[in-house]
Amino acid sequence: MDDFDMGLLDDDTYKVNVLRQKMLGIAPVFMYRIPSAKANGVEYLADEWNLRKPLQQCSLRVERRGGILLVVFTFQKEGKPGSTLFALCKIDLESSGLPLEHWVKPCGDSSRYFAVRVTDEAGGREAVVGLGFRERDEAADFVQCLTNYQSAISRERLAKAEQMAYQ
Repeated sequence: MDDFDMGLLDDDTYKVNVLRQKMLGIAPVFMYRIPSAKANGVEYLADEWNLRKPLQQCSLRVERRGGILLVVFTFQKEGKPGSTLFALCKIDLESSGLPLEHWVKPCGDSSRYFAVRVTDEAGGREAVVGLGFRERDEAADFVQCLTNYQSAISRERLAKAEQMAYQ
């Protein structure tokens, strides 16, 4: 898959100094327009989305860069080579202080659908879009990838705390 302009994350110095780890790749996945924003504590329901008419069919790539987890959605334009960035979810558990559910929430009525907070770094805007997987196994792999990231960040925090205690 191509590299995309992801703001500071594609800075040449950052590329050299930060470990990049591809954690998951799945194609196709389906992106959906979500009717309205949900209040905190109210779960998303895939039945409320127009599942017969996805917004876009994409490829999904999950990549860790340092303490940040990127969920990258790309698609192919007809008649053009290469991939085009559709959406980007930048999860930062390390420095944001926000829980994982701020960025990715499972739907209450299906294990194959999620609400994902995507950002437009250039415009500074955020939106929540629906993400659907064709197979439950793919959705389970996605959840496991998020869990692995969350566990790794917790272990790194603990290691830093222990290191500071011994100094």
